[in-house]
Amino acid sequence: PVVDAFDPRLLVSPPLCHVIDFNEIKEEDLFEIDIPLKFIASVGTRVHGLACWFDVLFNGSAVQRWLTTAPGAPTTHWYQIRCVLSQPIYVMAGQEITGRLHMIAHNAQSYTMYLSLSAKMWGPGAVQGGILQTSSGKLDLKEPYYRMSQPQSYTMAQDQQPQQLLQAQAIPIRTEDLDEGELLRQPLENT
Repeated sequence: PVVDAFDPRLLVSPPLCHVIDFNEIKEEDLFEIDIPLKFIASVGTRVHGLACWFDVLFNGSAVQRWLTTAPGAPTTHWYQIRCVLSQPIYVMAGQEITGRLHMIAHNAQSYTMYLSLSAKMWGPGAVQGGILQTSSGKLDLKEPYYRMSQPQSYTMAQDQQPQQLLQAQAIPIRTEDLDEGELLRQPLENT
């Protein structure tokens, strides 16, 4: 994974949120985390991977405070992470991208991440229903590639929620919506 700050204009779609409530979750639920992915591309381009960051709500009794590591927000020492695919996939504006991010905790107090993204392509030579293109990657969060750039600083008010900076897609995701056979047809590298 590439650890760096990057310009939010590099994002191909609005972000998708996966919420973990630390008041409710059990420690053993964090040993393996499975996140289904479903995005709508806002531009036609090559997709090289998945951008990841986190936001934390400190829900105090009198005041709520957000900590965000989102691209475009003031830079923290956590930066953002880019999970790079073995091969890019090509998308057009309005096209659906589906996939899965599967994280498994390991003894080094970190995670091995298995990423798979798919998109259907259309056009001359495509069979009915399109050609499914899939790419995947296996990444160890304990072995990051650091590329510390000097990003442009964007200000955000202390009490402003990160969702006000980047509008998240309102796409309900149910695991049964994703055809796991299609998503995992291509074997993950280095497994």
